[in-house]
Amino acid sequence: MIDHATVDAIARELRRAELDRGWCELPSERIGGLTWADARAIARRRDALRLDDGDALIGYKLGWTSKAMREALNIARPNWGTLWRSQVLDGRLDLGRVRHPKAEPEIVFVAAAPIEGPSVTAGDVLSLAAGWALGIEVVHPRWASYDITWLDNTADNSSSSGVVVGSPTVEGLADEQDLADATVEFSDGTTTRDGAGSAAMGSPAEAVAWLARSLADEGERIEGGQWVFTGGLTAPFDVAAGGLYTARSPKLGEVRLVAHGGS
Repeated sequence: MIDHATVDAIARELRRAELDRGWCELPSERIGGLTWADARAIARRRDALRLDDGDALIGYKLGWTSKAMREALNIARPNWGTLWRSQVLDGRLDLGRVRHPKAEPEIVFVAAAPIEGPSVTAGDVLSLAAGWALGIEVVHPRWASYDITWLDNTADNSSSSGVVVGSPTVEGLADEQDLADATVEFSDGTTTRDGAGSAAMGSPAEAVAWLARSLADEGERIEGGQWVFTGGLTAPFDVAAGGLYTARSPKLGEVRLVAHGGS
């Protein structure tokens, strides 16, 4: 495992890049034999820096929960990042804060109570759901481009940047199959892409259970009231100034993101 000084240095570079719209050298290019443990150590240290700056943890986001996408990109496993109060958008994204954002639709879990332990099941998740919502996640790597490894992405908090969340509901979402069958249309006003909850590990409930089991390995848990973005359900759109991105679902309603500003 890389030493603490290196972890701290990379985490601080990432934090600065996040704040000033910059970019960093890839850990995979500066560290021989970068491992999952190394990448997670960097991500955790950056989380500590956010806390030091007065931000608040509000949940988690999952990446690469689609098996087809992992196989296409030769990704070893899903990953996750943390979500923060400062990342919550009011439906608008200021492009002056980001360099190369993309947007994707996701099904969002809202926890009614803590979820923890190495044996959490999808059934446990369903029983502890305060609701499920439709969301749009803005991903924004703090690297020069998207030509990165999955471990670079993991170190970069799974590229989490901003989120918009609709109104939670439990109506018609009583079991895994209901969630797997939940369809989503995602549009940039010109092109519409179709997805379904089954893209997230077969069911968003299983995706949340996987996260809970993974967090248990690090001594953490999903807290009551926290959100979990369960993974992209369609290919993302590049976000451009003036763009309007709309996600719609018969079961989960509608949520929108409009982009403005930039240079």
